Amino acid sequence: MSWSSRWSESDGVRLPKGIGKLKELQILEVVDISRTSGNAIKELGWLMQLKKLSVVTKGATKLKCKVLCDAIQKLTCLRSLKVDGSLEWLHDVSSPPPLLRSLKLSGRLGEIPGWFGNLTHLVKLYLSESAIMEILVPLPNLMHLRLGRGSYIGEKLAFKTGAFPNLKNLDIWGLWGLRGLKFEELYIVGLTELREVKFEDGTSPKLELMRIANCVLRSGIIGVNQLPKLKQISLGPYGQVAKLAMLQSEVGAHPNSPVLRLFNERSYHDLGDVVVQVEEATEESSSLHPEPAAAGGSSRSQAVGMAAANISQDDVLYTYNSC
Repeated sequence: MSWSSRWSESDGVRLPKGIGKLKELQILEVVDISRTSGNAIKELGWLMQLKKLSVVTKGATKLKCKVLCDAIQKLTCLRSLKVDGSLEWLHDVSSPPPLLRSLKLSGRLGEIPGWFGNLTHLVKLYLSESAIMEILVPLPNLMHLRLGRGSYIGEKLAFKTGAFPNLKNLDIWGLWGLRGLKFEELYIVGLTELREVKFEDGTSPKLELMRIANCVLRSGIIGVNQLPKLKQISLGPYGQVAKLAMLQSEVGAHPNSPVLRLFNERSYHDLGDVVVQVEEATEESSSLHPEPAAAGGSSRSQAVGMAAANISQDDVLYTYNSC
């Protein structure tokens, strides 16, 4: 049994009192917490078969968010949770749903909640507008990480050895300030401060696809040769990197013969030899510690792929896929 709102997710629906009587309910989306009574929110904790929950907390009082926090901790069968709006109350969670596999958060988070380290079954993690200054604790089963617009504050995004051994998809959107990068699929969109993406040896041994849009990587992409299963790098709209020629050369020499796809002509994406040094002092605080919207979209472009070693300056290669 499911109950789903098809309204804009910025609105949602008001839950009626008595929702807790739907003992077999498995899917509930999208709930507007600000418009729902405290008693009805409390009854969410009675839905012991609930597997998927989506809520909007924008405008909700602290008291209602606390009641929601208590209710979510009782949902032991929950597999998917999406929250849009106020997220401060998430720091008060002490016992997250043990079987959670998908977590999508849109709103200011600041610090990563300590209980993230307990999400051993988590496969998907999407963050947007979270303004985190650090990345993540070890998540051994994470396969899809999406960092959307405003999700990360920092110039360097480095993925340390052993951090995400099963990561396949990494999406980074709109990190304009990022200077350096590192993940099977990597999506980077709208991180305005990002300048660099860097991959160390053994960081993401299963990473296959890297997609970058709305980001200006003035220090480029470093460590492509450390991704043994890499199949494709795509530079989408407003995706620009320093030393594109060097990146093409590294991709062309890669033993797995990956493809480099461009949304526009080569000059559109190439920043040339401009490289901005990222302060080493910030490296530790902005690294992925050993232990993944605006992303995705519905638009798609068809393009003909070819080995990066054969790419000329006039070739236009681009593929845009949503998860």
